[in-house]
Amino acid sequence: MTVTDRHELSARWLITEAFTALLSAMPFEKISVHAIVHKAGISRSTFYLHYQDKFDLLEQMTESITGQLLAVYEARMTEEQLQTVKAYEGQIPIPATVIICDHIRNHERFYRNRFQDPRFTSWLNNELLERFQRIYENDAQAAFAAGGTLAYMGRWLLNGLPGTSLESAQQLCRLAMLSLSDGHAWKEPTIDTMKV
Repeated sequence: MTVTDRHELSARWLITEAFTALLSAMPFEKISVHAIVHKAGISRSTFYLHYQDKFDLLEQMTESITGQLLAVYEARMTEEQLQTVKAYEGQIPIPATVIICDHIRNHERFYRNRFQDPRFTSWLNNELLERFQRIYENDAQAAFAAGGTLAYMGRWLLNGLPGTSLESAQQLCRLAMLSLSDGHAWKEPTIDTMKV
């Protein structure tokens, strides 16, 4: 890594840290490039070397941070791991779920702010749905899992991330196991089965 690369990484880090701190203190609309560079201790020209404006910064941060989150959902759990988790009825969380909870905790200020934007939560729900459709054989279950995961994350953030990431992952896995139970055998209800 060259000295220039290190300076670029350092400047980007300072900018994103300052921006994240400002996001936790005020709404995005009230944040200016001036406030970001002042908090980061850099010049405006340094900011503009990396980002076009505050919207570009938010977009790049969102892509980077949520990209890390969504990548966890790309990892496949083996059938043996799934059977182990099922055997312990959610008492042992899926390892990826602990990683997800750690990720949310590590980026708490970012997610706390972004979860207030309905466009972001709608986008994230669609991204989660796409990934859950690869896990569940049924679209209704995938939609339920995506919506439930998003709602759980939002509630966990709203409550200040109580407990450890492991405890939250266990709770999330128990909830997921409820929707997974007989998940592969689950059938769409028919008119006959829906009669009271």
